[in-house]
Amino acid sequence: MNCLNENMTITPKDDAENEFLIGLLELQYGEPVEGKLKRLASDVSWAQGWPVEKRAFWNGEAFMWGRKIDMRLRSVISSELSAFNTGRNLDIGCGAFSYVPSVGFDVSEKMLQFNDQCSEKMVGDLNVRLPFADGVFDSVTAVFVLNYVENLNGLLLEVKRVLRKSGRFMVVLYSGQVNEWQRQKQVRELTLLGWRGVLEGSGFRVRVWEREGLWFLEGG
Repeated sequence: MNCLNENMTITPKDDAENEFLIGLLELQYGEPVEGKLKRLASDVSWAQGWPVEKRAFWNGEAFMWGRKIDMRLRSVISSELSAFNTGRNLDIGCGAFSYVPSVGFDVSEKMLQFNDQCSEKMVGDLNVRLPFADGVFDSVTAVFVLNYVENLNGLLLEVKRVLRKSGRFMVVLYSGQVNEWQRQKQVRELTLLGWRGVLEGSGFRVRVWEREGLWFLEGG
């Protein structure tokens, strides 16, 4: 008995996408499938150029986001960011999950599709001017993202520009090393004091603290 609806068809494109997603899961468990994934990526519109092309890399990571961050750490972050639940927040590099209701901004359209905390979603690059007017946000959050930004000083100036005068900027970073796979996209790794110095160099008054292996930097 054929279980498929007679109107349903499975195309080679569907097959390539399904195989690619299965391969991502295998890669997560250390299977040597990167070569196969590179070949499959050319037939998957949102993965073309994977893993070198930045957008394609993070599109692929979107399907694995639930396995990347421990639920205990998510709870810690949610607790520390609870004060950002009021007002209009911009979550830069928001990925597939925002810890407070936000306007989500990310390079990956697939990440944004999974993000249910964003009332507005915009695909864009953090290394260029942000597509928002001056002083339109009460707060900006950046969770596990600043170490992947090439033009960091430019981004921090953009954050100041889009924040209201009394607005706050919250940065969350992991105190250890990110996993080996995602580390290939990392462009800087600083100490907590180093990150504080970068933010202060862009004109923020910064308060820092550490909790459960996470660094929190609040700028105003």
